[in-house]
Amino acid sequence: MKVLHTVDGSSHSEGAEQLLMRIPFPTESEIIVTNVVEEYYVSPFGDLLDKYAREAMHRDQVAHAKELLASPVSRLSEHFENVRQELLSGHAAEEITKLADSEQVDLVSIGARGKNVLERFLLGSTSEKVLSQAPCSVLVAHRSRTTGHSGSAAEPLRLLVTFDGSPAAVEAVETLIRHRLTSSVEIVLLYVHSLVTSFRADILQRAGHEWQHEESVARAALDRAARRLEAAGAKAVGVTVHEAPDVSTEILNVAETWRADIVLAGDTGKSGVDRFFLGSVSKRLTHHAPCSVWIARTNRLAKSVT
Repeated sequence: MKVLHTVDGSSHSEGAEQLLMRIPFPTESEIIVTNVVEEYYVSPFGDLLDKYAREAMHRDQVAHAKELLASPVSRLSEHFENVRQELLSGHAAEEITKLADSEQVDLVSIGARGKNVLERFLLGSTSEKVLSQAPCSVLVAHRSRTTGHSGSAAEPLRLLVTFDGSPAAVEAVETLIRHRLTSSVEIVLLYVHSLVTSFRADILQRAGHEWQHEESVARAALDRAARRLEAAGAKAVGVTVHEAPDVSTEILNVAETWRADIVLAGDTGKSGVDRFFLGSVSKRLTHHAPCSVWIARTNRLAKSVT
């Protein structure tokens, strides 16, 4: 498995690094650590001054980027045998996406927010673009609340896996099966039954044959997924079905209550709209989850040898 880890010096970027050291990747996994030196417009005071200013700024940025890369590369090298770095230049989201494609990576790891003022309040523009454009799965990480630079944690890594029976949801489960699942990982499979609460329509909805059939199918699919995870080595797999008027809100509530470290979801759901756009549920999760979010995308990962 090949992972592209982006570094920008933010606490969220550090949180991504710590998660990489806790996720049980296959032993032969390769980690590429990258930072992007972005180009900026400097001044309107003439071409010559602008040229010298750009060159000076670029030298400073390259030196700073190398400093940012040094520590994460050193720490990750203690956990993975194959770690290397790539220093990029250009527009961050575009360069990260291009590198992910050219290197045929399976997962991009990126902090939810960067260090500029705007990104302290909103999902970072870079992470959102990478999430939308990357040709592979993306881990959008928040600052860690349980670990230090060592990557160790007092409790097992808690993974909340959203499951709606869609191909993307199945891929999310298959993503975990390709990892070295042990007692260091706790997994809960969550299916949320969407209720129509207007005019108490949920009463009729629950009483209908279609509702009961859907719940039966969902529970059977969850049980199959749980058995596959347990066969792959997972020691603690929980299965739960919830009913709620809003799927994403319920997932967020469960993630908060259970104190999940990562919510793992497919990039698209079962609706028609989700066939064309990043699924509305997964997009809301990345914006509002109280923890990191791993969006599993059906891609070359399915063909990786682990």
